[in-house]
Amino acid sequence: VLQVCYTADSVWVRAEGMTNDMGQYLNPGSCEPQGYVFRIPRNSTVPSSKTESPKVGAIGVLLNGIPIYGLSNSYSWNGTTNTNMGGLGIWNVEVGLAEGFVLDTAFGAHPQQDGAYHSHNTPYRLYKNTPTTQHSPLVGYAFDGYPVYGPYGYSTAMDNTSAIARMKTGYSLRSITVRQTLPDGTVLSSGQYGPNVSSTYPIGTYIEDYEWLAANGGDLDEYNGRFCVTPEYPSGTYAYFVTIDAAGNAEFPYYIGVEYYGDPDDANITTGPGFVYPTIPSSGTTCLLTGIAEMSSQPLISVYPNPSNGVFIVYTDNNSGDLNQVHVFNQLGEKVYTSNLVMGMNQVAVPVSFGKGMYFVRAISKSGKFTTSQKIIVE
Repeated sequence: VLQVCYTADSVWVRAEGMTNDMGQYLNPGSCEPQGYVFRIPRNSTVPSSKTESPKVGAIGVLLNGIPIYGLSNSYSWNGTTNTNMGGLGIWNVEVGLAEGFVLDTAFGAHPQQDGAYHSHNTPYRLYKNTPTTQHSPLVGYAFDGYPVYGPYGYSTAMDNTSAIARMKTGYSLRSITVRQTLPDGTVLSSGQYGPNVSSTYPIGTYIEDYEWLAANGGDLDEYNGRFCVTPEYPSGTYAYFVTIDAAGNAEFPYYIGVEYYGDPDDANITTGPGFVYPTIPSSGTTCLLTGIAEMSSQPLISVYPNPSNGVFIVYTDNNSGDLNQVHVFNQLGEKVYTSNLVMGMNQVAVPVSFGKGMYFVRAISKSGKFTTSQKIIVE
């Protein structure tokens, strides 16, 4: 995430959709910066008529700016050609079974053809260091403004002193052998039928092979969330939870169900060619710089002591990027310090007038094409 701006009603998140610790995915392609701007409502509303969660494209965003994608890989059954190509969008291929084996073990993610890295199932690295005896951390937000947490929460929804438990989904595979009805009971015409359940098209091939049942005894509702207290919301909030099975593997529906619980801001939802992301208002917003756009895959500088009193050392012992300048930015994106950078130790002093807080130390090569950065706290 490069920038966060907010008003009383909305939050704007500017991000490239990449991090410096992405995992090894197995499909071809490479990740490219995307220039995202997502707008998330701060005052979420709960409509009586729910909005379908997009099966393809972004449905929310992780805290590191990686978009959360929907439940399908964009293919659906075509009864005319008897393939999953160019279908009617009634029997939609479920992404976990279709693509789960190519996703990385960092964020359950991979890039699409245009280089957009995105998460389909579980963002392991955002919660793996939190013990299962503690409430899982906040990992992102859905586009209806409600938070998304890792897989563990309080066993009693409104009691933060209750035991910690894995949040179990209420979704399960349907007991069907033919695909002639939808999970909500809708009876389809013959031209809308899906393929019979078989070894070629096993149960679980399609999103519509799943249904939510209260009888399953899950902790989460049909939207894959619940109203509960959390560490960030001690008075209670509706929250979605990442779902995993007892072995820790990603489990359908992964993030949110087939519909949003709240009313999503549709400015984020891609509608086809020419889609333009929301624009951050030029006035009336409070903005914080939270990152630096250009990041190297390996940190080539050390910054210490951290925290510091404003005077610290920038040390570099690797000149492969021909680093020759160091800049320091505050959270508003203002450059507060600049000097030449030499091999070894470089003393930096942030002007006292800029005060305490988080700063970004950025080293730049002579060409300007290579940069690396670190954060530092000034106390």
